[in-house]
Amino acid sequence: MTTCATAVLLLLGLLGLPRPVAAQGDLSIGATVPITSPYALSGRSYYNTLQMAEKDINAQGGIKGRKIKIVFEDTSNSNTTAVNAFKKVMDTVRSPFVFLNSYTVQNLAVEPEVARAKVPVMYAGGGVAVAERGDAWMFRIRPNDEVAAKGAAQFVAKSLKLKRVGLMGVEGDFGQGGMKVAAEVLKQLGVETVGQEVYRAADKDMSAQLLSLKNKGAEAIVVFTYVAEPPIIFRQRRQLNLGIPLIGSSGSCLPAATNVMTAQDMEGTYCITDSLLVGNPDPKVHAWAERYQKEFNFPPDVYGVAYYDGMFILKQAIEKAGLEPQALRDAIAATKDYKGIGATFSFDQRGEGVHQVVVVKPKPGTKTYELLETVR
Repeated sequence: MTTCATAVLLLLGLLGLPRPVAAQGDLSIGATVPITSPYALSGRSYYNTLQMAEKDINAQGGIKGRKIKIVFEDTSNSNTTAVNAFKKVMDTVRSPFVFLNSYTVQNLAVEPEVARAKVPVMYAGGGVAVAERGDAWMFRIRPNDEVAAKGAAQFVAKSLKLKRVGLMGVEGDFGQGGMKVAAEVLKQLGVETVGQEVYRAADKDMSAQLLSLKNKGAEAIVVFTYVAEPPIIFRQRRQLNLGIPLIGSSGSCLPAATNVMTAQDMEGTYCITDSLLVGNPDPKVHAWAERYQKEFNFPPDVYGVAYYDGMFILKQAIEKAGLEPQALRDAIAATKDYKGIGATFSFDQRGEGVHQVVVVKPKPGTKTYELLETVR
């Protein structure tokens, strides 16, 4: 700094006038998202909605006067790639906050790096194992799998009033963990679990599992599934003429799944999910869903809206606490009753932000869902 410039600054200080502030650049926010590989089937949704949030926040003047810039790194379908993506964001972008993706297996792989970096992150994977790590820097922005499994069990017992239910799930922590929780809740509610059937995510024929549960006397089947398998399961249920309801987890009513189903495949099914977006009676939610459809020529889903809401929770926290990591973490943790587009968020001590699910079903003869009830 020149002697003249220094003198000017000293004079401004003596006169009690504000000093000129150096222009600040964009505020970079890291996001590790599956942009390639089959994982992009859901990753595409929050890749889109984070860009929507960036556009909307910048149109409002940014955060504390700074425009934001979402910096994406591809996690693909590899845990190693996910870990390296997080490291790259931290090393090159030096982001004060990072969005992780919706795949529990990758969130678990990245968690030790989050603990070392000591920066707050949000994620949408449902596996309870992430929260059980006790990492105070991690915040979940969707219902965890236990909330969804309990919701399915309560709906079957209290609303459908069934007494004998079959459970079916994809191999791994998600599917088998969901069945375990559902069986425990069903037992508490006086409902018998007649059997539990497992299939692999790559399987193309689940008819044996469906028939096994039907033959054991199941009055309905609750299935914990990712997004790729529901078209197969729903179609085979119809072809086998099982004649009993099927209650699917959120993957079964994602647009990526329902777009390749028929209305006949979906007849007599229900879905336990975060929220109803398309056709929601709330004008704000309905308008947001229509806007997404118009911008991306594809219906929105619950993963995408979670990240959109998460970006605005982050905005609120930064405006309150600034960018110092611990203060920012504490501000996110203090979020209570935040009404987003897709959910109401209140973070608990484990970083769980959403504590309810909804039950939806297709309107007769259509693939359009309607809201039946909320389960807490």
